[in-house]
Order: sequence, then structure tokens, then C-alpha cells
Amino acid sequence: MQPHGAIYILGSGAIGLPLAAYLTHAGRHAVAVRTSVDDVPKSTITVSVDNGSNNISVVVDTISLTRLTRLDGLIVIAAKSHANHGIARMLHEKGATGPIVIMQNGIGVEEPFLDASTSQIYRCVLYATSRASSGHAFAFRPVTSSPVGIARGTDAGLMECVKELSTDEFPLRAEGDIQRETWKKAIINAVFNSICPLLDVDNGVFVRDAATASLARQLVRECLMVTKRLDMDLDERELMDQIAAISDRSSGQPISTLQDIRRGRQTEMQYLNLEIVRVAAAMQPALPLPRIDLLGKLIVAKSLLAQNARQ
Repeated sequence: MQPHGAIYILGSGAIGLPLAAYLTHAGRHAVAVRTSVDDVPKSTITVSVDNGSNNISVVVDTISLTRLTRLDGLIVIAAKSHANHGIARMLHEKGATGPIVIMQNGIGVEEPFLDASTSQIYRCVLYATSRASSGHAFAFRPVTSSPVGIARGTDAGLMECVKELSTDEFPLRAEGDIQRETWKKAIINAVFNSICPLLDVDNGVFVRDAATASLARQLVRECLMVTKRLDMDLDERELMDQIAAISDRSSGQPISTLQDIRRGRQTEMQYLNLEIVRVAAAMQPALPLPRIDLLGKLIVAKSLLAQNARQ
């Protein structure tokens, strides 16, 4: 990868477009790639940080994936994870040669790209919240720097990707144990993305309400039975402290799953609660996770009801 070459960001939502805007603002050549439409114009993207401070407004190069003939730069996957199989197939068909950074949370989101035999694949575990206030305006808030690690690749490739993608407004850091970070954030997301949508409340509920924080602790304890079997060094206090910190820093923000349900969109629950349950069920002996399983299925049911209501 050549320094400061093209950076293709697949997924033009609440993470992808702010990332493209920040990179463009920093003088890097970012291209927002729409995966669901055939032709799109350049767009002026407005991004606000911390509910009003440090606003930027930039023109972002935007193109549809179907019209791209070459993909020889750094590729960022910021689309919804349920689209990964289709995106991986299309990238393979287009002969994409650049490293791929998967900027999604969840367990197993990198598998479609590994199966497509892409040579360099890196995982980014997101610690940021973002919400569209209009079609091209976003309220973006980093919680802390987001770790990036190797799924398939080299240390040098990892460091180059972090250097190319990190900005002051959207900070990234290299991480040696990305599997631990992936599971840590997946457990945290299993809490936020099931409890908040079912209660129809913002992320701050866990620092405002002791009873809801107690429910979060019960989910964390179930998930830690899985990570213990996987020999991962995660503990309840670390996770609960992180949940409280995220809840405090993103108070007032709706979690992404709640935003998806309100818009009648498919959620990513299959890579969160339901994937954690699948991993646990495949263990010997199988490990039941009744709370994680039930809340995940309730989110799927609520999402389908919302989708059907919009048809």
C-alpha cells in the first residue's frame, strides 16, 4: 500500500461517512463507496463532534461499488455486517488487491473475507457512537481510540493501516490481542444492543438506573462463562466499568440497533447475541446462555415487526 493512496470506505452510514469526512478534512484521498445504489454524486458531509463542537463540512468523493473498476488502495468495510458475504464476493470479482480493514463489531464478521482468500485483513473494534441528524449530517462521538489488529496480515501492514486511517477526531490504535478486544466489545454490544432497544432508551440508561445496570451484569456473567472456556482473560469488573464509561460518554445517543429498528432496517444481532449463543452451544459440553439467547431473539422479533409495519 502506498502512503496516502486512495482509501475506499464501503458503507455510507453513520460510521463510514464521518470517517470519510475526517480523512478528507485531514488531506487524505477518501472515497465513500455506496454498496446499494448504481450512481451517486459527490456529497457535502457535515460532521459534529460531542453534540456541536468541532463541526466540519467537507465535500466527499462518492461512488457506487458497481461503477468501481479498480480497488487497489486500502479498503474499509463500514457497511452493516449482514452485507459482508455479498461485499466479499463482489470485491473478489473485482480483483481487489489492497488490504481490508473491517470496521464492525461482532463475532465472526471477518469470516466472509477470510473465505475469499484476501491476503491482508485487519479487524477494527469500534469505540464510537454516531447518529445521522439528516441525510448527510452526523453527530459523531468517539468514546476512546478504537483498536485494530490482525486477522490475516503482518505487523507492518497493521501499522500502515492505522497510520492511514487514524485522525484526531476518529482515533485508532494498533492492538496485539484483537480477539480479546473483539470478544470484550461483542459482550458490551450484546448488552447495549439488546437492553436499550427493548426498553427504547438511549445509551445513558446504565449510569442512570441501577436496576438496568443489574440486568447488564447478568448478561455479562453469562458471556464470561464462554470466554472462560475460550481461555480469554476477561473479568466482570473490567466489562462493567467499560459499560459504565460508554454509557456515560454516549448518554443521549441511541444505540445502532435501536436506530435500525426505528428505521425498519435489519439488525446485526446474528453477529452479537445469537453468534455468542451459537459458539456456546458448539462447545463440549454445550453451554446454555438463556438470557443472551432470549434477548437476542426478542430483538430479531422486534426488528421484523418494525420492518413489516413499514411495508
